[in-house]
Amino acid sequence: MSKILRILLILTIVVLAGCNKDLPEKNTKQAITLDNQSLKAPLVNTSIPIVSIAASSTYPSWSASNAIDSNTATSWSSVRHAGPDGAEFIQFYFSGTTDVNYVKLTPRYGANNAGLCFPQNFTIYYYTGTSWVAAKSFTNFANPQKNDNYNLPVIIPLPVAVHAGGIKIEATRLRADGPNFYLQLAEVAAGYDDGFNHFKWAGNDNAVRQNRVNNAGSGTFNPDRIFNWTQDDRDPIIRGTTNAVSPNIYAPNIVYDGSAWNIYYGGWDNTSQKNDRIFATVTHDDFLTFGPHTLMIGNGDRRHVNNETVLKKPDGSWLMYYTSLPQNSVTNKPSFATSPDGIAWTPNVGSGNSMLTMANYPGWATADVNGSNVGYFENGTYHLYFNDFATKRRAVHHAVSTDGINFSYTGDALAEDLVAQDVKAFTYNNTTYYLMGMHHNGQELRYSLGNSLTSFAASSFLFGNHNAGDLYITSMGFVTNANRLYGVIYGAGPIGDLSHNSLHARWLTKKVIFISDRTNMRWGDIEKAHGPNQVILYMNTDMKTGHFYVYDTDGTTLLYTSPQVTMRSGDVWTYNQ
Repeated sequence: MSKILRILLILTIVVLAGCNKDLPEKNTKQAITLDNQSLKAPLVNTSIPIVSIAASSTYPSWSASNAIDSNTATSWSSVRHAGPDGAEFIQFYFSGTTDVNYVKLTPRYGANNAGLCFPQNFTIYYYTGTSWVAAKSFTNFANPQKNDNYNLPVIIPLPVAVHAGGIKIEATRLRADGPNFYLQLAEVAAGYDDGFNHFKWAGNDNAVRQNRVNNAGSGTFNPDRIFNWTQDDRDPIIRGTTNAVSPNIYAPNIVYDGSAWNIYYGGWDNTSQKNDRIFATVTHDDFLTFGPHTLMIGNGDRRHVNNETVLKKPDGSWLMYYTSLPQNSVTNKPSFATSPDGIAWTPNVGSGNSMLTMANYPGWATADVNGSNVGYFENGTYHLYFNDFATKRRAVHHAVSTDGINFSYTGDALAEDLVAQDVKAFTYNNTTYYLMGMHHNGQELRYSLGNSLTSFAASSFLFGNHNAGDLYITSMGFVTNANRLYGVIYGAGPIGDLSHNSLHARWLTKKVIFISDRTNMRWGDIEKAHGPNQVILYMNTDMKTGHFYVYDTDGTTLLYTSPQVTMRSGDVWTYNQ
């Protein structure tokens, strides 16, 4: 990166030194979701009538019928055990076979609002009419808690709906009341609620005080719902390879190649030299794992090559634009390379023989096209968006070409002092929208959304830095495929000399909230993502009963309210709208 751009970035950060990611300008469309009381979902009884009940043993006056008398002040209890390793069960039957997708167990609660003798290890079985089949097993199930006024049930959705004539709860490790161990339950029930078909339990990964929600990423593009940006929990998501100089990678550009994503980036990677080069890594599993870091374009006779844009054209060929800085110059200019597959490029090193030309731009010979070099191809026309750091009047400039090499300046696409980084197209309600991403060498990214490739509307705040590790944002690229905006990968670092950048990710996700019925506490306002499709909720306890609420990617449009359900530390869910 040129000395001029480096100085500008440092000056910008000095001005913003007192700021954090909560910048003064907020995206006004990111309204706070409703308060907990207004969200409270009504309780709906979907339990199946029970016609008979039996148990493995019964403590005197604590009969099994107490567990179906609709009175939480009475309980069934097994006989006494001297230790926790006794085996006990309670089983109940319906009038016939019916669909079941959840089981509800109300514990016996003690004076301190904690469960008494709720099973620690147990299995839920369902009765087919001829045999009992295991549906779900638990080990070290957390002890339930109630509030002062309500004996909260434990509601367990089954992994899949079953057709059952009865349900059995079989415990293999018990809890104590005083010195003795029992299996005790105040009420038992089971039922079918269609709400669990849209929010299914998918397992437990033993993550401590976390819940994960799959399929929580963005859907088809909607220009009014691009505001709920969630930081990836791997921060940064991609680091440079350790070498003799500081790993320093940035300027990402992401292209979907049918079955994988190519992530191109520039900087110092696996080198002992501080010369920018262009690399790529590939992910085959939607940004969960990444392949080796492979050199695409060496610096050749250039001091730096960077700020690449890669286009996969309709005919299957590939074109890359990138900025290059000669050894004895302070002005960058755009170069190009071609490829049949996005991996093998010609030329594969920077060279003065592969430069773009520009007509009608005043002072092109002395222009410094650095940090901004955005290519876009549509209907046979190549569009180039660039910045000129050698001029005092800053703007995002626009040029067009029919051959992708010889361009003609047409004017300014955006009259703001911003550094253009990427342009992508989407459709919504039969209208084409063009999305431009930009930075201004500070602590935020900005965007402009419009219907023209030649004139973009005034920019708006996209998101700010996450913490001190991405304090200096230097670059970004949208992650898109077809008509979906997945998120943004951006280059940023903790210090202003631009020598310690890594790649970070912010995903456009649905917002998932959980509100406890016991304490009215809510989780999800602070969340992370793991790739573009999974949201992580952070808990402050091991188990709660309440409701999930799923909002669209604007963070405010409520899409789904779950039935009352018990979430446990480590639970994994799948949302199906």
